[in-house]
Amino acid sequence: MASGNIRSVASKYRYVQGLSAIGSDEIKWVVHMKGVGRSGFDTEREAALAADKYLISKGRKPVNILKAK
Repeated sequence: MASGNIRSVASKYRYVQGLSAIGSDEIKWVVHMKGVGRSGFDTEREAALAADKYLISKGRKPVNILKAK
């Protein structure tokens, strides 16, 4: 994705946001949580899974796709 003007795309998942260069159709999905290593995901679902896995690793309940036992 080119640097410069970036627009934000809303997500249906918590802690997930899409970023796209203005004039481009490509969207990279990111997890907005401190400590998540990988910044750009190809799909919104992958980013939501990463957010859930991070929450589980910190002893919290997942909020997006994964379910607590």
